[in-house]
This record gives sequence, C-alpha cells and structure tokens, in this order.
Amino acid sequence: MVDSISKPISSQVGESWKEYLHGDTLSWCDPRTIQPHAFAQHTHSEWIQRILANTGITPSHQVRVLEAGCGTGMFGLSFATLGCVVEAFDYNEEMLRFARLLEAKARQAQPEIRVQFTQDNLLAIHRDSNNYDLVFNQAVLEYFTDDAERRRAFSEMARVTRVGGWVVVIVQHTGHPFRNWWRRFGWAGYINQPATIEYTPQRLESDLRAAGLTDIRLDGIGPWKALPIFWIPWYKRWHWVETGIYILGQMLKRGIPLPRCVRCWMGVQILAAGRKP
Repeated sequence: MVDSISKPISSQVGESWKEYLHGDTLSWCDPRTIQPHAFAQHTHSEWIQRILANTGITPSHQVRVLEAGCGTGMFGLSFATLGCVVEAFDYNEEMLRFARLLEAKARQAQPEIRVQFTQDNLLAIHRDSNNYDLVFNQAVLEYFTDDAERRRAFSEMARVTRVGGWVVVIVQHTGHPFRNWWRRFGWAGYINQPATIEYTPQRLESDLRAAGLTDIRLDGIGPWKALPIFWIPWYKRWHWVETGIYILGQMLKRGIPLPRCVRCWMGVQILAAGRKP
C-alpha cells in the first residue's frame, strides 16, 4: 500500500508546462540528434558528478534512484547507465514521450539498463515511503511559486527516501546577481518560461531543512558560465567562435577549480543535498 498524503487532482506547475511542450523538439533537447553514447558522456557531467560527490553514493545495482520530475529523462538515464536501478516520472505525458525516445537511444548502447518511466505527480507521489537511496530532480522546484505546494513537494520527496538516503535538488540560481542581465540579453533558458521563485543557496537549504532533512550540503553548478563571455549571444553567429568559447569553458572548469563557496555564489544553478534521518 502506498503511504502518501491525499492526492491533488492536478499540479499548477505541471499544467503550466504543457504550454511549452510543442512539436517534436524542445529548445534544449532534440531526441533525433542524441547519440547512444551521449548518456555515458553525461555521467561525467558536472551535474551527475556533483550529486555523487555530495552524497557519497557509489552507483551499483543495489542503489535505487527516483527522478521526481524527470523531463526528458537524461539524468535518470545517466544514473541507469552507471548501473543504478532507476525509476523516473513526470507530470506531463508529452514530456515522457521525449524520455522514452531517449531511453530507446540509451538501450542501443547499453540494452541491460534498469530504468522505468511513468506518469505521476510530485505533490502526491504514488510510491511507498522509505523506498529509495536517492531521490532527486533538476530544474523543477523553482517553478513552484506557491509556498505550500513547494513545501508539499519537498515533503513527498523526503517521504519516499529511505532512512539514511539522500534528497538532492538542483535549481536555477534565480537569485544570482547577474540574473537580470541574463534575461535582458536573452540567454536561452532564462526567458519565455513559466514563472519561478527567487532561489538562493540559503533559501534552498531552508526548504530542505523544513522537509526534515539533515546534513545539508550546498554546491554550485557552472560558475564559470556566469561570466558575460559565456552568455551574451553574439558569439553564436560564428561556429568557430562558439567552438572556441566552449573549449575555453572546459579549460577553466578543469584547470581552475573553484572553492565551494564561490561555486555556490556564482553557479548558474544551485545544488542542495540533504540526508533523511
């Protein structure tokens, strides 16, 4: 029996995203261009590596993962590629269609991956309590502008996490000092999207603590991308310049590691991990 709170009929956030799901492509992900090896590459991404580093989780078939609001499923598929047993859900069936297209690509490279996509509601997750080693999402909870609904989502993520397991939330750094400039210059991903709350590392930590989580760990994703050279769109006019900017970003990330406090302050996204006591 699923031990869950009473289930709402709909999610305002889920419904608002339906307006942004059109056609066969998304602005940030086109399944037709994704290659089977992309998921193995993504396991080395800053997002996945920061989750592993901050939780101390070692991927294996004994690790159960839930991506609670999976979007295209890229992150869940990456954990499945690493060997974890993954369940992932999204509110919108249209988004799950993209996820299943990516799953088919992932299975071309690694047919044995253990992953399952379903439709569900973050405000009332149809899963048993104390069930997963890791429950996470990326670019989801900042869209819950209603405080009560957002607290409910955090509580549901904590409920289905096993004792000693981890909840990890990655959000856009909407309280970033450069945020208004990103919007002014039309950086893709920061315009023409549903409304968000203003998230800072401190506010994200407070939300995890309110859900009863402890041992909170904060980190930042993509701090170098906050520099104007990476988000003013002029360089996209020339492919060779765009390639050069990408290489520069990789060199800075690998060659000049930044302390955690700087990553939290300058990261374009914030990561927070909390352990269930």
